[in-house]
Amino acid sequence: MIAMSARVRPTAGIDSVRTLERDLRSRYESLPISPHQYLVRFSDGPVLVTDELGSLRLDVVVADERSARHFVDSFRSELDIRTLRGSLAVSWSRDATAAVPLR
Repeated sequence: MIAMSARVRPTAGIDSVRTLERDLRSRYESLPISPHQYLVRFSDGPVLVTDELGSLRLDVVVADERSARHFVDSFRSELDIRTLRGSLAVSWSRDATAAVPLR
């Protein structure tokens, strides 16, 4: 299992992050975890989305490297569909442990 995180920051203004957050919650089934955190059911499985004061953090657990590449590609496609890709900077990292709601 691989725990991954994406930090999504706006490149200009905060509106693009807020638009993405609203779109994720309206397009996909979501479950609130706390006031600034919710689980979204993507086709690849659950993703923990955390609103972090001007940015979003997405945490996911995937089975293997192939699944990791697929998730990254799927998320890029999601941003392209929403025409937000140029207005957002996304940085990926690997985590030693999965976020608690994903365990």
